[in-house]
Amino acid sequence: MARAALYPAIGGEVTALDLSIVGLYLVVTLAWGARHARQAGSSAEQFFVAGRSLPWWLAGTSIVATTFAADTPLAIAGLMATGGIAGNWFWWADVLPAVIGALVVARLWQRSGVLTDNELVELRYAGRPASGLRLFRALYFGVLRNAIVIGWVDLAMLKVLRLVFDLPPGTEVWLLAALFALTLAYTLVAGLWGVVFTDALQFVLAMAGSIGLAAVALAHVGGFDGLTAVLRERLGAERMAETLALVPAQGEAFWAFVVYLGVKSWASGNTEGSGYVAQRILATRDERHARLAGLWYVVANFALRPWPWIVVGLVALVDFPGLADPEEGYVRVMLAQLPAGLLGLMVATFMAAYMSTIDTHLNWGASYLTHDVYRRFLRPAATERDLVAVARLSITALAALGALATLGMTSIEGAWKFLASISAGAGLIVLLRWLWWRINAWSEISVMTASLVATNALLLWSDIAFPFSLALVVAISVPFSIGVTLCTPPEPPETLAAFYRRVRPPGFWGPVARAIGAPEPRVSLARGPVARVAAGTFGVYGWLIGGGWLMLGRPGAGAAALVLGALALAFSAWPLTAPRAARSRT
Repeated sequence: MARAALYPAIGGEVTALDLSIVGLYLVVTLAWGARHARQAGSSAEQFFVAGRSLPWWLAGTSIVATTFAADTPLAIAGLMATGGIAGNWFWWADVLPAVIGALVVARLWQRSGVLTDNELVELRYAGRPASGLRLFRALYFGVLRNAIVIGWVDLAMLKVLRLVFDLPPGTEVWLLAALFALTLAYTLVAGLWGVVFTDALQFVLAMAGSIGLAAVALAHVGGFDGLTAVLRERLGAERMAETLALVPAQGEAFWAFVVYLGVKSWASGNTEGSGYVAQRILATRDERHARLAGLWYVVANFALRPWPWIVVGLVALVDFPGLADPEEGYVRVMLAQLPAGLLGLMVATFMAAYMSTIDTHLNWGASYLTHDVYRRFLRPAATERDLVAVARLSITALAALGALATLGMTSIEGAWKFLASISAGAGLIVLLRWLWWRINAWSEISVMTASLVATNALLLWSDIAFPFSLALVVAISVPFSIGVTLCTPPEPPETLAAFYRRVRPPGFWGPVARAIGAPEPRVSLARGPVARVAAGTFGVYGWLIGGGWLMLGRPGAGAAALVLGALALAFSAWPLTAPRAARSRT
């Protein structure tokens, strides 16, 4: 059935110019991967952490590009349709853990010197619980969680391809398979070197495309005044106000906002910057580059990117109300409004966003299977050549599992919420392993077990809606984990001492420091680091909300929020730009 018969408002057609732009992007991507094949294949360290030589701007941009997947603008369009602008607090709440990861934990990752963040488990803990936890995390995060993420990103790209090329049902799978194969090819040959440089190209394309689409779409509806007029006509004044509110004023939406900001932010977020974030941090040149990379990621991800997506999401509510799948709204606006050339750029943008996420999850997941399973448990004496070969086999296997996971996906937003629930509570515990000597391997095992069991029990036997179900999971998993911690012995003194000497963590390590005659942390966790984390969080939210106020017709308040946010960010980043002697005291 022709696209126009389904939705007459959609008038965009993919032209030869559009296809040429897409083709050029794909050729450049593959060529760049081939260029770095020899360098990446020389060792596991080159393949997975780029020889620990990345500058901060490249590492940080790579993290941002990874989080900007093909699913992101589609999921935000879905959030806009169900919860308005305030629905984005589901992910805006992650500012605090991201800032903690950047300003507190990034330098600790650098000091650890591990190849994968999962290797830290046996640096911090000892014995069979530690080795068992390392193996479990490698399989759980490296295989299962990565397969789920690849699955939902594939699902998003299938929606994009079907709509853009007006394909009969099922045909888009073959086009996706070709794109996936291309992504697999350069990830196999180029390792992290190829991933991060293509990520940088993809980020530029993605930002340019999303900003351009937002500008064209807003002009189409007569600017923001025209947009609000149509929203008022179609939704009524009260419902329009709820849709445009940055913070919900009342009802269930308000309490969901409270849970997002007051619970999810510290309990379920990536509070220590682990996973692919840690992979990029471990690949940076030194501690300063590590922290700057983390801070640039936070600012770009939360303060710079959201509003173009939100604008298009609002236009989708006007142009395509009542969609059976509201996540398609973003793509339908793109097709309806963009002329030839710009449409090709936007299709390339979606391909870039897709590929930047898939390549990261393949490379990162393979690092776990290679370093934390194969080398650790199967063949400790493996040569570098063997490890690179295993890494490439692991990437291929993960690609196949991700493709299978796609078959069970129906909603991108639903997959997001499920993963947030099964990790509820773990965010606090993994942060505490850096800050409190008493945390042991059983702390992590118990919190992951409790959150996984509680989440599935609530799904099966209750009708408690998200995010209130997440709050209940946290209320179960965190006390259970702390109780297990206090009822089990601490890690051996020699393990704690070695970790303290190597990482020099802040926080509550007094007994360990005194036992080995080492100096305790010179700066109290309750002063400098906390003040900078608070300032960084305030600064990012200042820019985020300031941009929203400018868009919503409040220029004075928006400008003030932007200025205050800039000052707060400058304060939080000052130690990273100060002379080396001053930085060493922070």
